[in-house]
Amino acid sequence: MPNPTKIPKTPLTVNRVRNFNISDQGACLNIQRNTFPSSQSCTDFAREIRKSNSIYLVAYFEHCSDQIDRTIKLNDYLCQCKTNTNNVSGFIGGWNVADEIQIVDFIVEEQFHRRGIGRLLLTSLIEVACSVKSKLITLEVRASNKPAINLYSRFGFEICGRRKNYYVNKTEDALLMNLEIN
Repeated sequence: MPNPTKIPKTPLTVNRVRNFNISDQGACLNIQRNTFPSSQSCTDFAREIRKSNSIYLVAYFEHCSDQIDRTIKLNDYLCQCKTNTNNVSGFIGGWNVADEIQIVDFIVEEQFHRRGIGRLLLTSLIEVACSVKSKLITLEVRASNKPAINLYSRFGFEICGRRKNYYVNKTEDALLMNLEIN
């Protein structure tokens, strides 16, 4: 008999992406702090979304199944995660400069990893890039972040450089990756 406290992960079938709203700031700050608890700085989302060249998107649950995870509680047709308000499960942000978009923020709440949310956010940002006629998307990623590197590679991003000792602890390199858009 299966253990009733261990509910298997199932794909989240009703994820949505929308533009970042100021009301998403608290949820996104929580996600950022949960992901990087030792970081001294957090994104000033209110300032970022006021910039004319900023593109910030959030993934959220519109409907979900109670079979997803014990940390999700159903309330009418919306789920509310204990760690995130406003149903936000992740976000992606970038700057649109000339004909390029530079991804500067991309985080999915850890409890929702490997459920297609990162793919959904990246696909949505690429669609935005195409709609504004960008020719290139760039990003930096920790050299040790193999899941992220694999995700980017599946989308066609290629490693084009390395920044030695880039991250705060000065012991980890950043890989530079680009995606050319036709």
